[in-house]
Amino acid sequence: MSAHEHYRRGLRHNQVAYGYPATTTALFGVVSDESGMPNVGQCFLFVAGAGIAFAVLNASVTQLFSQRLPREPSEVVALGTALSVFSMAAGLGLGTLVAWLAGPWVAWPVAPLVTSVGFLLLAGLEMGFAGYHHDAGGV
Repeated sequence: MSAHEHYRRGLRHNQVAYGYPATTTALFGVVSDESGMPNVGQCFLFVAGAGIAFAVLNASVTQLFSQRLPREPSEVVALGTALSVFSMAAGLGLGTLVAWLAGPWVAWPVAPLVTSVGFLLLAGLEMGFAGYHHDAGGV
């Protein structure tokens, strides 16, 4: 297998997953800057806030885990991911706003919750846009 094929396979399975960790890592820095270094409890609150957003949105889009999520063609995923700077920036912006306005015990769980919801909703719009505008999208 050529290096090009390995690169394509790596992108196919990882391109959607890179934006969210980058966003939450940046948010951790923002909340730390605004609220001070977290203690262990605040770190767990950060993870809980982010995890709750994924759990609720996954439950809602799969109708309480009873429906399978559709697969998008790789061309659509590549285009949608190329647009992900918008969902990343918006998610980080929303979390930053919470960090600026809230005290530390509120910011640590709520900032990642708001960031995750914003990121996921906009990422869905990016994929919808990509599906609509790409011939392989079938929309």
